Amino acid sequence: MEKSDIEDDLEKTLARVAQLTTARNPRYEVLAEIELCLVAFVARHRMVFSFENFPLPIGEGNVLASYELNDSGEHRPALLVNAIAGGVSSVVHDHGTWAVIAGIEGAEHHRIYRRLGDTPLDAHTAKFDLVREVTVSDGRSLIIEEGLFHSIHTDPDQPALQLHLYGRSLDTISGRQFLDIGTGRQG
Repeated sequence: MEKSDIEDDLEKTLARVAQLTTARNPRYEVLAEIELCLVAFVARHRMVFSFENFPLPIGEGNVLASYELNDSGEHRPALLVNAIAGGVSSVVHDHGTWAVIAGIEGAEHHRIYRRLGDTPLDAHTAKFDLVREVTVSDGRSLIIEEGLFHSIHTDPDQPALQLHLYGRSLDTISGRQFLDIGTGRQG
């Protein structure tokens, strides 16, 4: 497909997402329909989604490169391609919004947590319940509803490439929460 065909399809896919997400916090069934749209979009344009076009970050200690595919603005969903290095284990965090992730290449292992009660967010008092573990890879996807926490893990020496759709641009969300359960450090 030519670039213009891909751009046209991207525009149609994002228009469908906008149609479906009239509520700030859409129901799971709506997110499941968005998930199908993203998986189909990746399948139609698989040749474009590569590390050649979306390279890994360069430099020691750099583990993630994000490529924004749309101008999301403050209140619109943000679509990004994330290239993540192998051997990564992230801290437990929330997004402050919902997310749908479609696998492209490699594997991201997600541990999904629900925070229990209104305990302060620190390693000594915060309580989390592991809800499920999901591996996002080529043809596999994940829905993370608003209010859930997760951590991301990649296999050693195996980078991953994924399409991430967030309810809003993460740069516009204040109050996101990060916690390294092992050290108790907040970020």
